Amino acid sequence: MYDDDVRIRLAKPAEAEELTDIAWRSKGYWDYPSDVMNRFRGLLTIKQDFVEANPTYLIEHDDTGEKLGFYALEKKNGGWWLRHMWVLPEEIGTGLGGKLFCHACEIAETMGAEELNILSDPNSEGFYLHMGAERAGEAESKEMPGCTQPVLRVKL
Repeated sequence: MYDDDVRIRLAKPAEAEELTDIAWRSKGYWDYPSDVMNRFRGLLTIKQDFVEANPTYLIEHDDTGEKLGFYALEKKNGGWWLRHMWVLPEEIGTGLGGKLFCHACEIAETMGAEELNILSDPNSEGFYLHMGAERAGEAESKEMPGCTQPVLRVKL
């Protein structure tokens, strides 16, 4: 569906508020209760200094400039991590996420990464596995104590 009518470009720090809106709307797709969504506030709030410090790319319509999704990479503990990967709820299942994910893998590889690590929402694990990631383990959720999140890895 999305071949020539979208573009992926570096996000600007001034777009952090719009990226936050996309992240909130995307996370809301999974119908988490409002008290749980509030626990995700820190995770879902994108700050200008984060965008300045980490490769952050957004996907938008070529003709209208409407922002449809974004991702961010972060280098920590000696490895590259997919820190954010969000698309608007109405874009889930359209191929847009796959396009963004492939772009993220290409960018990580150009930065010297041999693999990309992902701390996934349990609801998104199937998407990443479909895209070629493998389960590497699980980690305790910071936002939901007592729950775990899949840790995934894709070889580049």
